[in-house]
Amino acid sequence: MGSITADTVRRLPKAELHLHLDSGFEVEDAVRLATENGVPLLKEPPDAMFDWEDLQEFLTFLDWVLCLPRDAEQVASLSYSVARRQGRSGVSYTDLMVSPIHWKNFDGPLEEFIAAVASGLEDAERDGYPPVYLSISISRKHSRAEAHAVLDTMLAMQHPRVAALSIDGNEALVGRTGDRFAPVFKRARAAGLGIRAHAGESSGPEGVWDAIDLLKTQRVDHGVRSVEDPELVEELVERGIFLNVCPWSNVLLGLYPSRESHPIRTLVDAGARVTLNTDGSGFYRITLEDEYVTASEVYGWSSDVLRQLARTSVEASFCPDPLRAELLAAIDAFDFGS
Repeated sequence: MGSITADTVRRLPKAELHLHLDSGFEVEDAVRLATENGVPLLKEPPDAMFDWEDLQEFLTFLDWVLCLPRDAEQVASLSYSVARRQGRSGVSYTDLMVSPIHWKNFDGPLEEFIAAVASGLEDAERDGYPPVYLSISISRKHSRAEAHAVLDTMLAMQHPRVAALSIDGNEALVGRTGDRFAPVFKRARAAGLGIRAHAGESSGPEGVWDAIDLLKTQRVDHGVRSVEDPELVEELVERGIFLNVCPWSNVLLGLYPSRESHPIRTLVDAGARVTLNTDGSGFYRITLEDEYVTASEVYGWSSDVLRQLARTSVEASFCPDPLRAELLAAIDAFDFGS
């Protein structure tokens, strides 16, 4: 069999589990919203806004672009755009993270913001694009009371599109927060919500230990720095904890110097339950099929490995059980040679 192509990967049933609405939309979305709201572009030509010299320039851009959406219609249009792009990449199901703390110019309470995001996703699914469900993220900058308030809103809404509670934020800046947020995640688990946590990117292995031991997560977003602690890797394998890894994002933002130096192959070889993801397909201008094809080329992974990655993505997802069974059967039946 020849090399794996993007067209083959687009046809392969799969889920994407580590994607942020906050960094998921594209240049044309930013230009449209800036025009609608009379906000000057940061750079010309518009594509240049998505090229960053360093982390600080990226953060400046992030603050600017996330202040563009002002109302429910604009937020819904962004979530629709992300769902449409996922469909074009052949993604069968997506768990989409959204961090309300970032959308500072949205004119309305949290429940209206969540409803607006969900509305765009529902419209996209009605138009034939694949299902996208939401993970609402608290920030490590939140106090415990603020985090409980976010969860209170989620539980009061009982929105069928909301599947999980998440946490993100730079652990290198704010330090270890597992003790602060453990009670919030305990409540979320008891209420039947999925649990996920960013760790092992800005933090070292200690962040991953906190995520699995204090927050009791079964899914770690990133988690790549677990390789710095062999005991932790053994524990992740033993417990069957999923790592939602984003190789290009890690290279682009300077965590590793190259694809070749990225530890995803080490994690897979150790038996960790790894999934491939883009983190922010719009901002980083990469598709999920790009990630699969590049992984196959750089790490020499066969179609059997890619099939297992796709299976793991569905097994780890928060999708409805009937859809999970349907997708797993389709992955098992998929012919890479056709």
